[in-house]
Amino acid sequence: MKKESFLYVVIFTFIVAFIFVFIISLVNNATSERVARNRELVSAQAFLNAVGKKESEGTKALSEFSNLFGPVDGESIVKSDIDGNTLLVKQFSGQGLWGTVHGVIAVNKEVSRIIGLDIISHEETPGLGGRIEEDWFKDQFRGEAIPDGGIKVKKGEGGSDNNPDNGIVDGVTGASLTSAAMEVIVNNQIAEFRKEAAE
Repeated sequence: MKKESFLYVVIFTFIVAFIFVFIISLVNNATSERVARNRELVSAQAFLNAVGKKESEGTKALSEFSNLFGPVDGESIVKSDIDGNTLLVKQFSGQGLWGTVHGVIAVNKEVSRIIGLDIISHEETPGLGGRIEEDWFKDQFRGEAIPDGGIKVKKGEGGSDNNPDNGIVDGVTGASLTSAAMEVIVNNQIAEFRKEAAE
């Protein structure tokens, strides 16, 4: 068979593609258990971070998560007793500017204050909207009062709002649409917490 022939090119391309697909399948199969465990660990750490337990890592985090929250079913609200306080905690997903933002939020049982918020994953622009995963942004929610109208994310001014009683957090400078999306996401979760608390 001539190397210049169409049939040779088709067969050669098929063989090369088959070899690469086979190798990728082997790697995927070999690492799938580790990937699943890492996802579980990231989720557990987000729950712990949201309730102020940042020091846990690895197996210790998974164990502490299990002790504090037990089995968590999707985005259902979990009641947990943390340091003598009953907290409501839930995993959430909501529409950001470019894709879905996944995270965990915790509030007190009266739904009058946010205990904490952590981001698991997002598809926002790195260096702009992606800054929602930075500590300075997330820490603004810690202990923030929840007014009747919900949390407000104001236009970013390059700092952070340090008043925990005004229900306002500073948005990300240059990412007003992502900041607005975070306001909607957080307030949607607050509405679900209030509905749960009223029952």
